[in-house]
Amino acid sequence: MEFQVSPELLSIYLEDARVHLEALDHGLLALEREGLDSEVVSSILGPLHTLKGNSGMMGFTGIKDYVHRLEDVVARVRDGGYELEAGLFDLLFAGASALRDAVERSCSGSERQDLLHERQALEQLLSRESGAPGRPEASSARSVGTPSPVAPAAPAPPWLPAEPPASEAATADASTAPGARKGPDAHFSTRSSMVRVDFSQLDHLLNLVGELIVYRTKLQQVAKELAPTLAAHGAGRELLEAVHQVAGVSGQLQETIMDVRMLPIRNVFERFPRLVRDLARQQGKQVELILEGEETRVDKAIIDELGEPLVHMIRNSVDHGIEPPDVRVARGKSPTGTLLLSASQESNQVLLTIVDDGGGIDIDEVRRKAVEKGLVRAEEVLSDYDAVQLIFSEGFSTARTVTDLSGRGVGLDVVLKAIEKLNGLVEAESLPGAGTKFTIQLPLTLAIISALMVEVGGETYAVPLGSVVESLRFRPREVTRINGHDTLRIRDRIVPLLHLARAFGARSDPGPEGAFVVVLGRGDKRLGLVVHRLLGQQEIVIKALDPVVSGSASAVAGATIMGDGRVVLILDVAALFEGRRHGTAVGRAAAGVEA
Repeated sequence: MEFQVSPELLSIYLEDARVHLEALDHGLLALEREGLDSEVVSSILGPLHTLKGNSGMMGFTGIKDYVHRLEDVVARVRDGGYELEAGLFDLLFAGASALRDAVERSCSGSERQDLLHERQALEQLLSRESGAPGRPEASSARSVGTPSPVAPAAPAPPWLPAEPPASEAATADASTAPGARKGPDAHFSTRSSMVRVDFSQLDHLLNLVGELIVYRTKLQQVAKELAPTLAAHGAGRELLEAVHQVAGVSGQLQETIMDVRMLPIRNVFERFPRLVRDLARQQGKQVELILEGEETRVDKAIIDELGEPLVHMIRNSVDHGIEPPDVRVARGKSPTGTLLLSASQESNQVLLTIVDDGGGIDIDEVRRKAVEKGLVRAEEVLSDYDAVQLIFSEGFSTARTVTDLSGRGVGLDVVLKAIEKLNGLVEAESLPGAGTKFTIQLPLTLAIISALMVEVGGETYAVPLGSVVESLRFRPREVTRINGHDTLRIRDRIVPLLHLARAFGARSDPGPEGAFVVVLGRGDKRLGLVVHRLLGQQEIVIKALDPVVSGSASAVAGATIMGDGRVVLILDVAALFEGRRHGTAVGRAAAGVEA
């Protein structure tokens, strides 16, 4: 099957190639001007090597082969194999121009150039013995300097490319698109639609926008308080209108900065077809990888961290999930297994799924292994769902033998830690004999989030809105004690309760208005967070805390600064579900309570 190059990847390749070609030009000019310098030669070889690899990945074989020969010539220059004369530079600069033209044509959809003529010229040069290559005629088309008097024609040195026949040159000129510029200065008019910016600068810009949002919120609060007084005056109305406009423009600025940071998740997905192919061949399996939702855009900070956990999960699916062809046929399946990797956006979350149609997870084996490792007690009752989640435990593996792919208990626990570090969650579902489904839920960005502001004992906390399912009035008479834990029946399910005041040691009296329950969701699980007041929804900028404050035993994910200068803690929903900050663990420890 022919490799299909996406327009986005083609654009990235073109911009990258232009940078490498500029480095080639600068390096050749430095060598011509200053003579042999090992650092200058290295500055040429590095970009050439990268350009060769990128061109091969894109399927531009002619460009790749020519750059490979060009590398050989430059390496011989480094080793003193050639004298740095004008004729040599004429050849190299002519080749660089042809290479630039070939790259531009290949990326614009025009007929690709194989650079055969230029490559043969380099091969002729490489075939010569080491030593001075000889000086070309001064009338060479690429010579630089004051023209010499016309001399009688002499045979071209064997290392210089032969000029193509006149008929071929005429044909080439005729095939050139109307208006196309030729000559050594053609590439100087090339326009680029991309600007390379260091990601740290985007981070700094986002931090400034975050500070702007803080002051925008403060300005809105002040305007709200003064609105009754100012509304009666003309200048006051204009001030309120200006505040409204500033809020709108700052919101657009925030959205634009966030959009600049977003990249298609294709940048991660494109790595996996080759990985799946190699793993399948290594194990004698037949696997078809299906990619969906490649256009889904995610913050680059998440994209950078997502590759490793997805590699572990795909290796797990190919190694543990999909059966060998003979086993699949015996079970009435197609000999070729299917692995689906998809991405979609749901509100302000990104949902990734990895689904295989393999043999599924042996839940009884998982329970046995968990008891053997002391993860659960032998008499403890676990639902099939909770049992499957044990595969994310550290050091857990059901493989009976250790291979280079599995058996060491390192893999899915790394996935869980990496995803939770990104403020996400991961869960597994399996149907024996039918396959396994992994679901990863991640925020679109790690910088600015929407949060539900709540108050407990006079202190304000931020709850990530993506984890909030609903909120309702808390009625103590409806609380039921099950296995020593407070629970609340919400429609058709029993939801464990966590009193935030007790968890953080705050004043527990909610006051005359009573309390509220904020229902949090983590996959299929639910947790009711009892708070004293709901203060409303707000966009907040996440600020990292020292690990001493937000350590592994804490339910604090970070902090934010409010418009009035107060520091508000952001709750770590995953930690709350695991019971890290309070004595009552929610989930496996709360046996008999289905969250």
